[in-house]
Amino acid sequence: MNAFRLFMIAVIYVIVSIGWVILGSTIYFRTESQSDRLGPEVDARWGPSGLVQPAPSPDPVESTVTVDLNHQDRYMGLVWFSTYTAEFTGTYKVARPANRAAPAAFTFPLPGKARVFENLSVTFDGQALDVTDAKHGNEFVVPLPAGAEEHTVVVTYRTQGRDRWVYDFAGSGDETAVLKKFSLTATTNFVEIDYPKGSASPTPEPAKPVPGGMEAEWRFENRSTRQQIGIEMPARVNAGPIVGRMSFFAPVSLLFFFTVLFTIVVLRKVPLHPMHYLFVSAGFFAFHILLAYLVDKIDIHYAFWICAAVSVFLVVNYMRMVAGVKFAVVYVGVAQLVYLIGFSYAFFWPDNTGLTVVIVAVITLAVLMVATARVAWDEVFAQPAVPPGPRVPPAV
Repeated sequence: MNAFRLFMIAVIYVIVSIGWVILGSTIYFRTESQSDRLGPEVDARWGPSGLVQPAPSPDPVESTVTVDLNHQDRYMGLVWFSTYTAEFTGTYKVARPANRAAPAAFTFPLPGKARVFENLSVTFDGQALDVTDAKHGNEFVVPLPAGAEEHTVVVTYRTQGRDRWVYDFAGSGDETAVLKKFSLTATTNFVEIDYPKGSASPTPEPAKPVPGGMEAEWRFENRSTRQQIGIEMPARVNAGPIVGRMSFFAPVSLLFFFTVLFTIVVLRKVPLHPMHYLFVSAGFFAFHILLAYLVDKIDIHYAFWICAAVSVFLVVNYMRMVAGVKFAVVYVGVAQLVYLIGFSYAFFWPDNTGLTVVIVAVITLAVLMVATARVAWDEVFAQPAVPPGPRVPPAV
């Protein structure tokens, strides 16, 4: 190994890294463009993202709300969408405000983004109202008779949405809602329950399992709040972003592999040329570019292991012909499994990807420090002696 060969290996590494960045950018662009292009059709077919049910006004004396969320993953244009149907029932006890300046009507806004409402009904003290007469724009307006007595308004409907369902007490403004005897029970057909960022968690008890899913309940006796409450739908992993992150991270994987391979070459005195590093890099790159297009056809996990087998076969078989079976399988094959396959698979665990990489990096550092502690690096990088050539007699 000399300085020129080390420089050429570095050049190969930089060129391949640029290729990975271009590939990762292409994958992200393709995924985002598909999502944008399909957006209007997905909204029309399965509902918009993030339905928000605003609270009625004025603040009811008592509110009992139930919502049944039936989640289903839908696939369109190589992208998974997290859709659901919401069966909503809101029972509100209301009274005409004592303040004469306050509106003498109960107003119930419908989710603004929803395009379809099924089984839409409104009852006032048990009597069904004409939906057409009560509906003004995107809200129901129910006049309240004079007097201090309480009345019961029940609103029911079924609609569709995606990603999350939210009940908003304060609306889009900064007003503080006053909740009296409020309860909302959300039932889901899935167990991976989560809540939108910044929203209130179920209280007084966490969500509990029920047959076929989970049940979350919010109960407030007397609370002033600006928070929302709601349910986040489970999202199926889309292959594009994962493969894109694998491609962007691949240069780190190759750097670890080159470091380990270089150390093994020094310790085992295996004469590898920079061209060998180039073909090994191409074998690594084959994993990501094949995965980028195969995930469009089959499940990402199946595609991952097919591409892993192809890449390992290419690299190990090539190194077998270069340096023998033992070197190819024991050293190169194991290193590729750890630094290409292992590092890439860590992206299936997004919460632990960084930790996995750090742990493997620290272990690698420890092994390399022990293995190279007694290496005479001056001799490794020393210029080879030039043997004397034949003596040429001087011209006469």
